[in-house]
Amino acid sequence: MVDSLRNQELAVSSHDGRIRLGDTPWSVQLGRGSQGRTALELYAAGHVVDVVVPTPLVSGTLRGADWAPRDNRHRFTLAWGVLEAGRCVPPEVTFYRRRLRGTVRRKGELFLFGDQFWLGAVEGRFTQVTAARSDGGIEQRRI
Repeated sequence: MVDSLRNQELAVSSHDGRIRLGDTPWSVQLGRGSQGRTALELYAAGHVVDVVVPTPLVSGTLRGADWAPRDNRHRFTLAWGVLEAGRCVPPEVTFYRRRLRGTVRRKGELFLFGDQFWLGAVEGRFTQVTAARSDGGIEQRRI
């Protein structure tokens, strides 16, 4: 499933129409926020999950993460955020979930979207995500 995402072109220049992320329940769309700023709209199964507008008042690169069922047996976890100012490389994103025998870690497949946003994707239901910034700082979010 993640392989099908890797082979798709996600960066788009138009702002109309959602782009479905492979055979997952997730889709994204670029829109316009206040003052004409580009916004990232995220949808799970057709419902709005988040709208992210880069602003100097909000710091941090990791803006959100959630999981959604693909079908009755499979889950898909997505993290998203804003690229660091002046950088066109997404952070290193790691997804975590606890098991009886320890913690499972998985690196997410990363994609740039538009000029300012990144998406990190992994198959499965994960409960925490971290994003490593270029300054060595780590941001984390519980899902």
